[in-house]
Parts: sequence; C-alpha cells; structure tokens
Amino acid sequence: MSASTSYVLVYVDPAYYLENGQEPSSIQTKMENFRRRFMVAIRKETLSVTEERVGKHIFVKVSCPLEREYKEAENMRVELPLYGLNLDNPAEEEEAMIEKKMKKIFKDIETTPYVSAPFQRDSIELFKKKDYDDSPILWSSIRSLLVYNILSNINISRYRENGEIPEKIGLTYLIMVGAFKDGFCLHDPSTEEPVSLNELRGRNQGVDAGLPEPDIRRVLKKKWGRLCRSSPIHDIRNYFGEKIAFYFAWVSTLMTSLWIPAILGLGVFIYGVCDRLAESEDRGLKRLIEIIKSSSDNDLTPAFAAIICLWGTIFMEVWKRKQISLARKWHVDNFDHVESDRPQFYGTKREFNRFTRASILYYPFHKRLMKYMLSVSVLLLMVMLVFISVTSVILYRVYMTISFCFDDSVCDLLHGTIIATLLNTFSIMILGRIYEYIAVKLTEWENHQTLSEYNDALVIKLFAFQFANTYTSLFYTAFFRQDFGGPTGILGLDKKYTDNCGHKDNANCMSLLSFQLLVLMIVKPFPKFAKDVIFPCLKKALHHLKVNEIDDFTTDEGISKQSYLLREMIKPSAEDFRLGEFTEKIIQYGYLMLFAASFPLAPALALIFNIIDFRIDSRRLLWWNKRPTPYRDNDIGIWFNILDFINVCGVISNAFLIAFNSKLGRDRSYEIKFAIIIGFEHFIFLMKFIISLIIPDVPTWVKNSQKKERYLLSYVLKKLNPDVNSEIIQTSEEYGMLEGSQNGDVQLHVYENKGCRQSNSRWSY
Repeated sequence: MSASTSYVLVYVDPAYYLENGQEPSSIQTKMENFRRRFMVAIRKETLSVTEERVGKHIFVKVSCPLEREYKEAENMRVELPLYGLNLDNPAEEEEAMIEKKMKKIFKDIETTPYVSAPFQRDSIELFKKKDYDDSPILWSSIRSLLVYNILSNINISRYRENGEIPEKIGLTYLIMVGAFKDGFCLHDPSTEEPVSLNELRGRNQGVDAGLPEPDIRRVLKKKWGRLCRSSPIHDIRNYFGEKIAFYFAWVSTLMTSLWIPAILGLGVFIYGVCDRLAESEDRGLKRLIEIIKSSSDNDLTPAFAAIICLWGTIFMEVWKRKQISLARKWHVDNFDHVESDRPQFYGTKREFNRFTRASILYYPFHKRLMKYMLSVSVLLLMVMLVFISVTSVILYRVYMTISFCFDDSVCDLLHGTIIATLLNTFSIMILGRIYEYIAVKLTEWENHQTLSEYNDALVIKLFAFQFANTYTSLFYTAFFRQDFGGPTGILGLDKKYTDNCGHKDNANCMSLLSFQLLVLMIVKPFPKFAKDVIFPCLKKALHHLKVNEIDDFTTDEGISKQSYLLREMIKPSAEDFRLGEFTEKIIQYGYLMLFAASFPLAPALALIFNIIDFRIDSRRLLWWNKRPTPYRDNDIGIWFNILDFINVCGVISNAFLIAFNSKLGRDRSYEIKFAIIIGFEHFIFLMKFIISLIIPDVPTWVKNSQKKERYLLSYVLKKLNPDVNSEIIQTSEEYGMLEGSQNGDVQLHVYENKGCRQSNSRWSY
C-alpha cells in the first residue's frame, strides 16, 4: 500500500454483474456515466489515480502531488507559520500568579508560537520549513483534508437549458445515489496494524514497505489514553485535525478537573451512609438498601451542591483559556473568517460580492426560514412523544404498585422502582436514536453554507430534544411526583391512582431521584459500548472467517494489500465521532451539574466512565474505525454555549432541590424555602461573577503574541515593499484584513481574495 494514498473511493465493478449473467440496469448505466465523468474531472485536477480490483469491488486510490497540495492550501487560505518570525516562548512571559497556578494544574502545553499568514505559493520562502525538508509544514491531517476538499468541490453538473441552477453533482451526491459505494480518508500504514493475509490467519507479519517516518499511529498508541500522563493533543491534531483534537483537549481538561469533585462527592456519600447507620441498629438487607438510597441527602448536601456549581464556572474559565491557547498555537484563531463552503451547499440565486468582485451563489433566507419553522414543529412533536412516554411509565408504575403489588415491598421495589426506571431509560435511548436520524435529515435539508453553521444547527436540534428526553423524568421525580394526580387521580382514573415518593415517606423524593440517576448513568453507556466495541469486533470476526475461505495458495503480496483495503472498507465510519461523543458527555455533564444536590456520586461515576471511554475512543480512531475527515476548527463550537446554559440551569435546579427536597429545607415553610432559593442562587451567581473576573479569559502570552505578530507582519510587509506605509492599516480595515481576535485585540492578516495580490514575492495593494 502506497503511503502517498490520501483518499479511497469504492464501487462495484460493472463487469461483476456481467460475469454473473446480469445485464446492467438503466440506473447502473447512469451511475457508470457519473463515475466516468467524475474520474475524468479528478484527472483534470492533476490528482494521481490508480484502480485495484478486490473481489467485486474496485478501489480507486487517490494521491496528490505536492504542487497541487500547495495550490489547494492557497485556495483554502490555510494559515502556516512564517519561517524565522517566532515569538517569545510563553514560559518566558511575565504572568500573574493565578495564571502560573492554572498552568501547573492543567498542564498548559509549552510550544514556541510563530507568526502565521495565509499560505501563498509565490512567497513560499517566507514560510517555516522543516529541518530536513524544503517544503512548508503540511502535516498528515491537512494533506488529507486538502485532497478531500479537492474531491468534494468537483462538480460534474451542467446548467440546464432554461438557465436554472442544478443541484451540485459532486462526491457527496455520488456516494448518496450509489455511484460510489464508499469514500474515506486512508489511515497511514503502521507496523501495529499488519496487512498480510498470513497475519489475518493468526501469524505475525506486518507492513514491510511504504511506512512513513515516524510511524504516527504507533507513536499515538504509546502516548494516548495512558493514566497519569497528559494526552498528546498536538499529535492528535496533526493526524486527525483540529476538530477532533479540540474535543480530546476538552475531555482531558474535564477529567483533570473532575478529580476534586469526585473525591468530595465520595466523602459526602460516605458521611451520609455513616449518618444513616448511626440512626438505626437494623442491619437487614432491606434496611441497607434504604440507607444507601437515602444517604445522598445529608447535612453536607447544600455545601456540595454549591461547590459543584462553582466548579462548573472554574472549569469553563479554564477551558476558555486553553481553547484560545490551542487555537493560537495551531494558527486557527481566524478560522471563522476563512471557512469554505460545504460541498453539499447549493445556491439558488446570485449576488455580487464586494470583496471578491465576483458573482456568487447564495440561498435566500426566507426559504431557509420556512425550513426552520418545519424543523421546530418536528422538534415539538418529538418532545410531545417524550411527555407521552414519561406519562406511560408513570401509569405503569402507579398501576402495578396500587393494583398488583398490594403493599408487597419486594414487588413494589421491582415494578415501582427497578422496572419503571429501566423502561424510562430504554425509552430515552430509543427516542433519542429516532430523533437523531430525523435531525440529521432536517439539517441537511436546511442547506447551510458552511460546516460550522451546519454543525451548530444540528447540535441545537439534538441538544434541545435530548434535554427534554433525558431530564424530563428526572425533573418530574424531583419536583412533581409528590402526590401527582390530585383528588381525581392520574388522568381522572380514580383517586387511589396517585403518584408519590413512597408509602412510608411521602415527603421526600430525593432517594428515588438518586436511584434514578444511578441507573441512568450506569445503563445508558452500554448501548454505546456495544456500538463502539462489540459490534465492530463481531464484524471483524466475520471478516476473518471470510478471509479464511480464500484459497491457501493465494498468499502473495497483492492479496496482502487487498486485504488491507477490504479491512479499511468494512470498518465503521467515524465522521460523526465528535457529535456523538459531545452529546454523550454533555448529557453526562448535565447529570452531575443539574442534580448535584441529590447524587454526590455523579462526579466519581463520570470520571470513571470518561477514563474508560477515553481509552476506547483512542482505539476506535486509531484501529477500529475508518479515518475521519480531518476538518479544521478553532473551538468546540456551540457546545461551549450549551455548557454555559447547563451551568446556569444547574444553579437554579440545585437551589430548588435544596429548598424542597433536601434535609435542610423540605420541612420548612414556603417563605423559608423561597428565601433559601433566592439566597443560594444569588450567592452562587455572585461567586461565579467574581471567579470570571479573577481568571482572565485570554492568557498573557496570547495577548502579547498577538501584539507582536501585528507588529512583525507590518514590519515584514514594509521591508518587502517600501511603498507600504501606515496607510496599510487603513486599507486593511477597508477590505477586512484586520481581523478581530477572540479577546477583542486586532491582528493583521492578508487575504488574497480581499483586495490583496502578490507579485514576485512582494505583497502590494
């Protein structure tokens, strides 16, 4: 397998059907015509294409010459470091004491930042070179992205006779209609993943040729996912791209910050168990279960809830700093200004762009607004299904408790607590899976122009539904379950059919809420574990059985390479990796933030599951899944705003839990409960505000490097062209080249498509 292969397309060989006596259908003929035109377009882009048949499949291996990569990097306005224009090392900057402490605790990465600028082929000597190579830094992920971007922007459609703009026929469309069975970025070869047929049958043979130096995946395997060692975030970025790297940087920060809440939560729980044991000498099994269920509600609960709310603010401030630091070090802090259109985007009208001085396609807002309204309607319909599901579980539990169990404590525990909680958990997972499919289709239909806009729209839909789907039953147990149904009973069935929190203690729902959270946090990860680990292993085992059926004499190197292609093709896709992982982690974050007063073990469970999941995710991306498209990004997107929203909701939710359900407030008058709510949330919001002032959003070294970069770029431009003077600032502002950074400072970046051109390596205006 050639190490230069960046992308692979797969389709079924038409000759396969003829060999089996099948005549090609009209649809197959149409797909063949699409493929032929697309392959011609690929070669016109000066890409190298080789085809290889494996069984009934044709694998099209696409590689890109270095000069073509340079051209695409220029078209995408990829920012690269400028050779020799390095800034001072962050460690040498003068920093406030609080910043030094944060850096030690959260292991801020020390690298030498360089001045960056959009790559230009005519000024290639200005960009930083590798010590052993004369080419600019084009690391593995960016090279794969460049090839994918070339393929994605090929359009074989033609204008219709009436002048109507047709839908784009590109790579995404061709895969969707079946012209290509699959398309994926190819993993770099590694000695850790043998490719020979003998190895697949149990003998140890590895890749013997075409390996890059160093073996990136082998290096990542040694560093990634080990306990008590910081994650190789920069290596992850270089191989998988910034989008996935930002996710793992966020998870690493979350796990590091969870240790203190986890230890405190264990202490609060143990204190509650000891307190309950001291109240009674009964040591029976039933009594022990009741003690464990109710131990979360004790004298330390309000203080622990307050600590968790403040911890959420500290975590967000720390992540904000790290996010800005990484964006700066990876030269993507201006990514929002240069993001390209999605290949799937199509415009229906044209308008004149005053920056590019060209006519561009756009999609009218009023059309998208109508689609937004339909999406909201579908969301509301699915939320109604959630309410129906929750009501059904309530009816089942109440009916079984009243009409079937007849005060039988074992039956009541089985049907009223365990089975009802499991039914609610399964309902959450099934409805969540259904809406996830619907949300993806709706977001694609809305036709968003950039990938960031698409992701944000999809995330908002998914989180809005998951918030209702996951937390509705928990909020019901916490605040509405007590004597739910009124004098006429639930849905007017009968006054005896009312819901409560137990026959003996109708005044406290905290223990049931704690148990429900425990079941959700333990059971909910199992379907994901089956999808990520068990199913791929079964699929791999079936593939091995098929390989064993191959004739023993076909063991040459060609079969080895073909086996490698087949193995890559059958691997599950990881294109939605960040979306799925973030959704799971945000829901988990909501458990420990919204209900901190009821379940102090939540941080410890979250830490354990995240440590396990972190190791699984590293194996998934390196070995078990196809290589995801290494998209660029400069932050975690709208997930940051969602985390802020959960933090605010957590303060309000915990205030009400303490006032109405905790040992501190449930037996007090409504006046005192109201005072507890107001006092708690005002105190927490005040402390959150103070913390946000104490911890600067932007590290000192980032502020200084931005100022120095602006000065150095202006200096270089003036040296290259003596005619450039102070008017450059005015011209830059006019054409949008003075970009605002994340903290409001100004940076000078020169873009070719915004009034800037090049001549003989000199920038001129």
